[in-house]
Amino acid sequence: MVEIKIGDQVYGGWKRARIGRGIEQIAGSFELTVSERWPGQAVPRQIRRGERCTILVDGETVITGWVDDALPSFAADAHEFRVSGRDATGDLVDCSAIHKTGQWSGMKLDKIVRDICLPFGIKVIVDTDIGAAFSSFSISEGESAFECIERACRMRAVMPVSDGKAGLVLTRAKDGESVAELIEGVNILSADGEFGMKERHSRYIVKGQDRGSDDDSDAPETHTQVNAEAVDEQVTRYRPLVVLAESRGPHATYKDRATWERNVRRGRSSVATVVAQGWRNLASGLLWQPNTMVHLVSPWLGVDAYLLVVAVTFTLDDERGAVTSLRLSSRDAFDLIVGKKTPGLNGKIRESKSREKSLGTDWSTF
Repeated sequence: MVEIKIGDQVYGGWKRARIGRGIEQIAGSFELTVSERWPGQAVPRQIRRGERCTILVDGETVITGWVDDALPSFAADAHEFRVSGRDATGDLVDCSAIHKTGQWSGMKLDKIVRDICLPFGIKVIVDTDIGAAFSSFSISEGESAFECIERACRMRAVMPVSDGKAGLVLTRAKDGESVAELIEGVNILSADGEFGMKERHSRYIVKGQDRGSDDDSDAPETHTQVNAEAVDEQVTRYRPLVVLAESRGPHATYKDRATWERNVRRGRSSVATVVAQGWRNLASGLLWQPNTMVHLVSPWLGVDAYLLVVAVTFTLDDERGAVTSLRLSSRDAFDLIVGKKTPGLNGKIRESKSREKSLGTDWSTF
């Protein structure tokens, strides 16, 4: 059951629903359609745009935010009301980044993000290592709050993700045990794969300026042109990409940035979308969640691997009832440095932290 709560009033009886959450988007979104008269209501009430709302799936909160659009419609034989909106963090996408002088010196990522989020009433939670302080960071003229936050997070290989409760979490891709087995012919309704090469490159060259040694504060400030590289051995033809570093920093930062660019593009070049019946993981009884690991077995897609749930979409319609669409990718797509992790779609078989068994398929041949 899907419900929307506004104040003390809870509305159900939806004919169609689509609720999406993921680690690649800073805000979850929803779109619900209902008949004109709400169940149990003597007089229909129209939900108004701009109202604070909570979206519940089977009684559990998945989105806390605002109604963006209220869309009533009618015809000779039908009356409908459609409502859509996003998490509170959606305001970070729409609105400009403003904070005093717009500059920070010697501040860590969480301080910068909290300062930007404070006027919006959005709490910031940190659940990962956010790296060293920035020697300097500033808002670019005209950029949105999200663009500013995402740029700072990208320099520290951190993801800003909504927690579904009007908060913003600074996190990284999770590792660990698989929360479910998704097996072709057993519990998968449908699946499709996306295998691409045009976004991948043979060499990633990150260029920028070094502001001298961070260890000698008495030394005169100097600026040296520096660059670092990472190579994707699976791209055998000449395809270089030059990336300009988002801010000045020590050479090690640029090497990390180049490695991150390679891993992200390599990981995201292979994606699977799996549709499962219902909204809950039957193994645990919990609602499906992004940023968890699953074991996907699909001979037709050519994969037997542990993958990261990148996005979860709950849908309800007359055709299939309640189903969940899971977008899966290699965990490499969200890592900073290649390390010990589960095998991914790109065919790089690595040792799992949680299992001895290593599984993987070289999808780069598709």
